[in-house]
Amino acid sequence: MPHRDAHLNLIESSRQLFALDPGAELETTDGWLFGAGRFSHPVISNAAFRADDALEPGEFLERAQAFFGPRGRGFSAWARTDLAEDRELITAAEGAGLQVVFETPEMMLNSRVDEEEPPAGAVLRRVTSADDASAYWQVAAASYVSNGFPQETFAYYEDHEGLWADNVAAFIAHVDGRPAAIAMTIVTRGVAGIYWVGTTEEARGRGLARTLTATAVNAGFELGAESASLQASPMGEPVYRRLGFETIFNYRLLMQAAPKGSR
Repeated sequence: MPHRDAHLNLIESSRQLFALDPGAELETTDGWLFGAGRFSHPVISNAAFRADDALEPGEFLERAQAFFGPRGRGFSAWARTDLAEDRELITAAEGAGLQVVFETPEMMLNSRVDEEEPPAGAVLRRVTSADDASAYWQVAAASYVSNGFPQETFAYYEDHEGLWADNVAAFIAHVDGRPAAIAMTIVTRGVAGIYWVGTTEEARGRGLARTLTATAVNAGFELGAESASLQASPMGEPVYRRLGFETIFNYRLLMQAAPKGSR
């Protein structure tokens, strides 16, 4: 099922991204993934995903609380608002006091896209070195502030070789010699998950997001994917729609605050 494969790609890609932080702690089973990064922010850096739709929502939430609570962490649970499999999870989470943080569309594309030449002054290359990887996360930190992400979210990705793993292709564009735009793909289950597309504020308006996303999508197909998927920010959604991505469902992030007395 394409919808389920996209969901599992997010989970499996998140596991790989958490693994780039040597200080992260993970609990992964057939039923769930809990990831606690070194940064204590309860969104993105501390996430709970249900992998087994048959796992009872109450049990999933109890296990998440048992993982994050002793670490003094809050966390966000990801749920699909449009699918019957997660409606009970949403009801259970809201009943347990979890608060809605935001919603984001899950979008999918089933074909390659036309690539365009980078705009004047821009040089695009695949990330294959520690220097490029470090610059990649610097661009992510600078660009995602516009979407409300603390810069510390990206401060702990130290395993740079993860950006050129066998199922990963990451790309960076420099403009006038300065790192300016990024995108990556992580391929699992025949899906090219597109992650951390970003452009620094001063480089926006040149079409770099479109160029980098198209490059990442096509790289995913070259790695064996049959479709591409992503979770769109409000800023990125119009770009992805123009490329041909369509919404297949929506994610809702429900946040449990850290236990009282935690920092």
